[in-house]
Formats: sequence, structure tokens, C-alpha cells
Amino acid sequence: MTITVHPDFLPEKKYIIHVLMKVYLGLEYSLEMGTEHEYKITLKNGHALTLEDDFFKHFCEEKHYLYEKNIPQKIDYVDSPLSPTGDLIIIFGIKNIDSQLDKIDCKIDMFAGAFFMLSRWEEGVNPARDVHGRFPAEDALAFKCGFLNRAVVNEYVEFLWNMLTHLGIEQERKARKFAMLLTHDVDIPRLWRNAFSPIKTITGDIFKRKNRAAARQHFSYFKQKKDPFDTFDALMDESEKRNLQSHFFFISGGSTQYEGQYKIKDFSIKKLITHIHERGHAIGIHPSYDTYHDATMLGSEIEALREVSPQSVKTGRQHFLRFDVPYTWQIWEDNSMEWDSTMGYASQVGFRCGTCYPFPVFNVLTRKQLELVERPLLVMEVSLFSEAYMGLGQTEALKKIKEIVTTVRRYNGEFVLLWHNSNLVLNGVDYWETYRAVLNM
Repeated sequence: MTITVHPDFLPEKKYIIHVLMKVYLGLEYSLEMGTEHEYKITLKNGHALTLEDDFFKHFCEEKHYLYEKNIPQKIDYVDSPLSPTGDLIIIFGIKNIDSQLDKIDCKIDMFAGAFFMLSRWEEGVNPARDVHGRFPAEDALAFKCGFLNRAVVNEYVEFLWNMLTHLGIEQERKARKFAMLLTHDVDIPRLWRNAFSPIKTITGDIFKRKNRAAARQHFSYFKQKKDPFDTFDALMDESEKRNLQSHFFFISGGSTQYEGQYKIKDFSIKKLITHIHERGHAIGIHPSYDTYHDATMLGSEIEALREVSPQSVKTGRQHFLRFDVPYTWQIWEDNSMEWDSTMGYASQVGFRCGTCYPFPVFNVLTRKQLELVERPLLVMEVSLFSEAYMGLGQTEALKKIKEIVTTVRRYNGEFVLLWHNSNLVLNGVDYWETYRAVLNM
């Protein structure tokens, strides 16, 4: 199979072709340069698929595309028998598709659309930020146009494969199986720090917070001599029942109001990390609030965790999901990390990157593909339950999670879940049954 492209913006084109065709579909191809603004895929049997180069053709190398005005204002849809859905999303291009037995001429620029979602260049050029300096879900094209809950990049991959199959491709695609990645950010390992803490908590529940359900809940844990946030063994138990591995991400630095619940060299924390390791689960980094744009601080926190961890520290997620595209990816790369899983929104669940597959990331400023892999976060429990965000009850939240899991299963993707150890019993509400129901999906 040969893919012919126009040489303008070749690093971007080589990257997205590699991800969709090689990483996602597992296909072999050779890349050639042409004079037309198109992506022409010629199969061994001579049949050809031509896709429109509708985005990059409007720019030259000296005048790049990284401007907010280049974010689409609206999207379109097309209904095609070769589409995995009845209404394929069009981010760039138009919905004309001429399909014949030996050739298909498609005016949808799926490569640019997939690049838009995976590279997140939208976030680099749109200055919108929330109170924590994060790019808000509500300002993303996917949210504004109603497709945040759709894995649009996976839809493009299936559409590509269906067109290639129609044309008689002789290669087999990469086999995939549904997987679940369980992650737990350890922000607060224990609710109670000393013998007087439970009494203070229960008194506050009754007189300050007027929450008698929380008081009863905390009193029950106090009688059992258990800490409500010390759920580590229970989480590992649930994972092991299903032959899953839990990933626990620890904070190892920071000096803001958002850290300080523990020190990575505390005896109890080192003992906990060793215990998690001995049970066969994974240890990762949860870099502190200000590390997302500080390479030196990030590096020192990774080393601090490595000093106390019995296993290699190569993975993790940024605290508070703070992220600066593409700089945070780059400093993770510079610190030799293998994968990050920050790419989910705080205020909404869904497909921030438009995919449920891990992918190598691309730095749109250096115009280079990195070794670092992103494993996109799809669901965080705080997003679902917090009144500041979606504010759902457990029944509604479970329904929303089920919709996302169904989509991930459709593409044999990876369902990445974040559930904090401190949010299984909280404010008088018990979330354990909902958590188990998610794992049973």
C-alpha cells in the first residue's frame, strides 16, 4: 500500500498517518510525495482511496495554522453505508463521497480532523482557562458541537478500514480487545491523622455541616477502628477479583494549598507503597499543582517518588488535571516518562482526545512526535458527582458511565477510570456499589 501526500506540513501528516494507519490499524505502507493536496491511498490491487487535504492546503510553512481563528465554528455530518455510525462527524472537509468498485473519492479530511483531536492544538490557541488554569470542556469544539461523548477518531479509523475493505485491501488489521485501566489519585490517604480527629470530624458533621448521615457514617467507621479514606486494600481486592491491576498515583512534592496531606517519605506512605507493590499493583506519579509548566519541579518530584518506590516510576497523571498543551507533554517526555493519563476534563466525562486508544503524542510547537504515550482519561468520579461539575446522582452517573463503556467496547478500546481512594465513602454517601457496578461492566 502506498500513501501519496502533498509535502506541505509533512511532520503533521506523517504523524497522523502513522497513528491511524500503523498504530491503530496495524497496516504497512510506504509514503510518497505528490503535487496534489490530497491523501491518496493506493492498494496492491491498484484500487485507490482519495481523501481531501482540506485543512493544511490553506496554509504555508511560513504561515502556520496555530491560530484560534482556524478552529472550526461548526461541524457537519454524513450518512454513509461505510460509516460505523449513521452520522459520521465532519470536522474538516465536506460530505461528498463518490464510491465505486475500484475507487473512492472522499471529500472529508479525516486526517486533519483526527490530528485536531489528538494533538489538542485547539487548547494551545484558545486562551480560555478556568480558575485552575485548565482548558475548560465547555470551550472545546467537541462539547460545543455535541460530540464529546463520541470517539470521533475511532469512528474515522473504522470508516477508513471499511473503505479499504470495500476496495479489497489484502492486509489484516491489528487485533484489539476491550481493556479497563483502573487509576486512583492519592490526594488524601487518610481522613484522620490522630486519635482526636474522628471526634472532631463527627462533631463538625453534626454542628457545622448539619450532615447527620455523614456523622453516622463516620461514627460507624470509628467504632470499627477504620479510616474511611484507607480503601487501598479494598480497591486492590476488587481489582484482583476481576484479574485487573490498580494504578496508584502519589504526590511527592508541592507547596500550595492543594497539597500537604502527606509527605512521600512518611513512614506510613512508604509502607503503603511497598504494600501496593507486594500485592502486584502499580505505583505512579501524581505531580503537584504547579508542576504542569515547571520541568525542574516535575523532575525532582519524580526522583523523590523513585527514591521510595520499589518499582520503576514511569507513569502517572497531573494533579487537578492541570495541563498546558503541548508543554506538559514535552516535560514528561524530557523526564523519560512512558505514559500520561491526564487527558480528561474535570467538569465533564467523555472523549477529550476523541479516542479510546492509547496514542503517541505530538508537540505542535516543535512539530515532532514524542515517545510519550497518552492513555486518555474517560471518566473521573469527581466530574460525575461534584455539584461544581455534572452533579449527578449515582443512578444517573452509572447510566452515563455505561454509555461511555458501550462506546469503548464497540471499538475494543481502553476504558480509563479515575476513582480517588478518598471518594468511596464521602459526606454520608457510600459509593462502593456504584464502583463495583462499573468494574462489573
